[in-house]
Amino acid sequence: MESIKKVVLVPWDFTEGSENALQHAIQLAEAGGNEIMLLHIIPRSSLYDFFVRSVNIKEIEAINKKFDQVAIQTQQKYGVKPQTLVMEGHPKRIVKQLITTANVNLIVANHSYHFNGKAVRASNFLKDLVFKDITLPFIVINEPPRHSHYIEIVIPVDHDRKFKEAVHWIIYLAKYYKCNINLIKPYLTDDGQKKQMANNIYFTKKMLDGVGIVYGIKTAKKKGPFEDEVFKFGQVIEADLILIMTDKYNYFVDAKREKTLEIPVMCVNPRVKKYQSFN
Repeated sequence: MESIKKVVLVPWDFTEGSENALQHAIQLAEAGGNEIMLLHIIPRSSLYDFFVRSVNIKEIEAINKKFDQVAIQTQQKYGVKPQTLVMEGHPKRIVKQLITTANVNLIVANHSYHFNGKAVRASNFLKDLVFKDITLPFIVINEPPRHSHYIEIVIPVDHDRKFKEAVHWIIYLAKYYKCNINLIKPYLTDDGQKKQMANNIYFTKKMLDGVGIVYGIKTAKKKGPFEDEVFKFGQVIEADLILIMTDKYNYFVDAKREKTLEIPVMCVNPRVKKYQSFN
């Protein structure tokens, strides 16, 4: 019996932004032999669901007809026929449901999602998708992919003890996408932070060396915010992805940066007892 394929989920609002996200998803899905699902959410509040408890059949049918054309055009343009799904309800609850029922292992989203003329930050609900014993990575994009596949990944090294959890994802991604790993650490003056940073660097090097992953380590310039230095470094090496821990998202990516984001940002959470694998 063939194993059930994992699914890369793309929130779809029929805009150029969702088309850009689809292009990234296609690259990532091809690397792991995954399926692609385009999801259009008709947002409803929890109160609406509780009191109304009805489904807008006509609206869903109309969107499904548009989706049929999108699937055909995607197959013609990229040689990939995605699954399509329209769901009505609270976005976070819908995505959580799909993680467990549709075998979703990764979400690739444009930085904003449009509905009825309103734009909302996708990261607002993607950041809080850890539940029970599952943690799901997601990628926020603003532009099409730079290259035909992911080549360079930038990882800011944190003095926080939790950074060691990110190392497991670094190893996983390096093997999964066969990409180059570029570590960048901040310029520190605090003795306590410097000591913990040294511990994290030692641990990271030991882990990467142990599995034969080639990497480089750069120290950010003394002047300028570290988050700015990370993105500048990414631009210089034409990075395809910046990997951060989810709880650092607001530090590295505010609403203003999201709108001009030239390098996709992948967010991962600390590993828990179980987590969604990519294949």
